[in-house]
Amino acid sequence: MSQITKNQHFVPQSLIKHFSEGDEVVNVYDSKRIISRPPTSVARVLSENYFYGRDNLVENFLAQNVEGPAASIFQNIVDNPTAPIICNRIDLLRFITVQLNRTPSALSASLKNIDNFTSSLIRELGELNGFDKETIENVKFVLNDPKAVLGQQTLEGALNWPLLDDLEWHILINKTDTSFVISDHPVVHYNWHLRNSNNIAYTSLTSCGLQVFLPISRSITLCLYDKKVYKFGDKKYHFSYVDKITDILLLNELQFRSRESFVVYDSKNLTDYVIKSCEKFPGSSLHQNRSWASKPEPSGNDELKSTHVNYRTQLNFNRWLSMSQVKRRIRKKTVECYDRNPMIVQGHREFIEKSRDRAKQKAL
Repeated sequence: MSQITKNQHFVPQSLIKHFSEGDEVVNVYDSKRIISRPPTSVARVLSENYFYGRDNLVENFLAQNVEGPAASIFQNIVDNPTAPIICNRIDLLRFITVQLNRTPSALSASLKNIDNFTSSLIRELGELNGFDKETIENVKFVLNDPKAVLGQQTLEGALNWPLLDDLEWHILINKTDTSFVISDHPVVHYNWHLRNSNNIAYTSLTSCGLQVFLPISRSITLCLYDKKVYKFGDKKYHFSYVDKITDILLLNELQFRSRESFVVYDSKNLTDYVIKSCEKFPGSSLHQNRSWASKPEPSGNDELKSTHVNYRTQLNFNRWLSMSQVKRRIRKKTVECYDRNPMIVQGHREFIEKSRDRAKQKAL
């Protein structure tokens, strides 16, 4: 029987170590408890006992299929960020899509979506059947095992990489005195192009104008972007030197706003900056989960029909990165929200549905 890992990381050590000053010790600020930890080994941060469960199924899957293959890619980029990125593209994309789904913040967002959706249904059913408001509000849908949601979405994240396969890669190299920080939910996506859109899908990973950011060391951030919408840095290079402090502060702000609680950084000299930034930028404030429901309408055969939708909005920044510009020909067009690759999206949706159906059949 294999040994069970008790201390399970939701951000892997192979990534966190690049935010140390060389001794694999980092500084950590816990914004919920308002505590600045003393320098701590990367083995003891951004982790939780039995976070993915006690059977080690998810933990082993991550180590073998996600973290392991990506670790050498990150190391190569950190060692030589201006060199061409030669790697299995899928390994890096899979890491990103899994990392989006595997954190405490990702679990909280999913549970919030479930609560919004079920509460909307319960409220509608209660009103249609004449129950009073107090009675309706006392009815709640409760999951027996919320961590089962985490396990499923983490594993499904490994199947989501095709949704990002069209994006271009770009390396941002920090040349300022302020290091990059990394949060407990480090993969951040934002859509500057669609920031004023009213389409409920505008924050989707599949929408035109997507940008994805992942800090991979205290001096390097990886960016994925929609090359049909943006020009990013000098088109002759896959990397940019960033010497404007406003750009670094904005990239760090994405981490501060995406955090659930923890921010990791390299030097004690950044402690005041990190604390003040956490006070200024609330955690989990980059995106907001919302819900909407239509009024029930007759659909025939004495039945009523309504639509219940969960969607997400994003914080509307009034400025963006200086090296990222919407292309002129795109600016001249009316801003529209659409899937970058509709056929890929449809095929992926059908694949996930079939995978879930097979899993249900096995569980019976």
